[in-house]
Amino acid sequence: MDNTSESPSTLELFRRQCARENIFRERPIECDSPSCPSRGKTCRFYTPACTCSGCSGPKYCSFQCQDAAWATHKTVCTVPSSASKAGVHIHALEKGPREQSETEYDAQTVSKSNTRPGAALPQKVGHAKLQIIEIWKTREYGFFDCLNEYSQQLGQMALHFDVIGRLKPNRGCWQPEDFDGQPYLVYLEELVVDLPWRGKGIGSAILPMLFQLSELNGAGFILTFPTVLNRLEPPSVNGPFGDLTPEEEDTWLAKRDRIIEFYRKSGFRRLANSDFFCLAEDASHPSRSIPIDGDAKFEELPPPTTQEERIRRHMAYN
Repeated sequence: MDNTSESPSTLELFRRQCARENIFRERPIECDSPSCPSRGKTCRFYTPACTCSGCSGPKYCSFQCQDAAWATHKTVCTVPSSASKAGVHIHALEKGPREQSETEYDAQTVSKSNTRPGAALPQKVGHAKLQIIEIWKTREYGFFDCLNEYSQQLGQMALHFDVIGRLKPNRGCWQPEDFDGQPYLVYLEELVVDLPWRGKGIGSAILPMLFQLSELNGAGFILTFPTVLNRLEPPSVNGPFGDLTPEEEDTWLAKRDRIIEFYRKSGFRRLANSDFFCLAEDASHPSRSIPIDGDAKFEELPPPTTQEERIRRHMAYN
């Protein structure tokens, strides 16, 4: 008689462990936003998506619920009154392999002493996400092809540079020689200040700090595409894949204009007549002397004149 039996598979062992530790149990969705549509429902994979970074109190199932609840919560949120742009530093989160260009940074309040009893611990106030691209690599593999592979937005930005990554002439206050000798092309993908910390000058303080990051290695310019981060916005009444209503579109456009105004107040000026803006670290750069109301206006790109331009335009916008 054969007493041997087939060993359980790795998946079966994993399921047994989950059952013992009660990992995938149905659990109620807890969200402190009164308007949350999922409160009281259950989910096998639920974990709170975010917590108020000011007081570490309420928890929310999504950024949309946190945003919806802020109007009420800000009246009781216990953000330290001493928080200011002077008390913030940024540090890199864990980075991926060297060949990956994207790096994310957290901004935190500075703790003068973490060893003194009762001392306030650092608190997260926001984050920034940068694409740091080595220029020599783009010239080796083709500037447009390299940037378009990173993201669609970078592909659109590359249309304003030539095939070796040199800024095309007639780009407003920006000249082709501005980017000559730059080790990196630095693209600010997003900058987010957490709700409890907004209105304290923290966002405008973080931007110049980025130039001091060791990863930038002397880069003198930061480019960005100021727009609304749709993943942080409440879904449309027509659903996540539906068109915005006229009222929602007006709200979206007004918010985008406020974001552009923020970047302009921080020293960014439009790159030619495109959707992209650039900040020079050098305070004597001509862009720094242009008043906000004198900045270039947006204009559509002129029609492509060569087959190569047509192909790149199509790849960047499709």
